[in-house]
Amino acid sequence: VNHDEKIFGDDAMEFDVTRPERMPNMYNEHRAFGIGQHFCLGTHLARLEIQIMFEEIIPRLRNPQLAGEVRYTRSNLVNGIKSMPITFDPEVKKEEEAA
Repeated sequence: VNHDEKIFGDDAMEFDVTRPERMPNMYNEHRAFGIGQHFCLGTHLARLEIQIMFEEIIPRLRNPQLAGEVRYTRSNLVNGIKSMPITFDPEVKKEEEAA
């Protein structure tokens, strides 16, 4: 999964940060946790880790604000936020302020 040369190009096995710019329609076929018999057994753990990361980081930010439109994933299988731009003051909250 995610290495099919028909979808991702001749260099599908190589890490390339410019691929999304070169192939903007590629993400219609992207399967972050696989699909079918190749479905990732660690999916639930990975999602829980991401949730905990945000629960721990967001309260430590000073003055977090939405900086644009929240875009949601359109899917019958997966729900969630696709992008949520935010801004915050660069200084981290002191421990007593975060509580």
